[in-house]
Amino acid sequence: MRQICFCFFLLSSCFLDLGLCQDQIRLKNGEVIQGTAVKFDETSMTLTFRFSKGTLGYSQTDLAEVILSERPGVAEGRKALAAGQWDQVVEKWKTAVDELMGVDSPWVLECAGGLGQAYLAQGKVADAESLYGKMKKFYSSGPAGLRADVGLAEATAGKDTDGLLKKLQLLEGQLQEGLRPVRADREALAEYYFARGKAYEKKEEWKKALEDYLRVSALYPEPPSLGLRADQRAQALRQSRKDLVTD
Repeated sequence: MRQICFCFFLLSSCFLDLGLCQDQIRLKNGEVIQGTAVKFDETSMTLTFRFSKGTLGYSQTDLAEVILSERPGVAEGRKALAAGQWDQVVEKWKTAVDELMGVDSPWVLECAGGLGQAYLAQGKVADAESLYGKMKKFYSSGPAGLRADVGLAEATAGKDTDGLLKKLQLLEGQLQEGLRPVRADREALAEYYFARGKAYEKKEEWKKALEDYLRVSALYPEPPSLGLRADQRAQALRQSRKDLVTD
């Protein structure tokens, strides 16, 4: 039995050394470690990482880069979000968000934002507000911080559409638009304009809503699930209002 376990350990080590594992971290001292990210801790702001030599916690201040492969269920969650299947979004994305929110990873941020939108659609406003509050704590500034602020604005505005638009207007100074915004900025812009488009649609300001949805689908179609939802809303508006045109 010992021999079998020893062989399994050697085989696992070989796979890790060959870079066939799913995740990778790069420390600020230059060291690169491959293995599996297990959990980002909210209290200590450390990432628990399992690799060939064991399982260790790495402080956020020591991490230069974290590359995470998508977890099972992420792709299915995207399809569910685009289809408005909110229960499926929660089922597919909640565990990954609970475990890994705090890591600056595109798909983790996509899942966090989408999970918040699912909660809002389900009427679970307190859950959405809690989620976006944690998101703001983890990502206090930059594009991810803006995405958290947009989510918090939606969660705390309730049915006060004018209040939501005012809150969104206060965030305009954080928008980083340009000819070639980086991915993180594109995704933050997408969530901002999508939220504003929904607010305009509720106020029956159809032209403004359509313009914001088209802005997302044409200019900032990332994350993919959000780009698709924006395109669907734009097409629905055009179908219901044949005379609706944009500048």
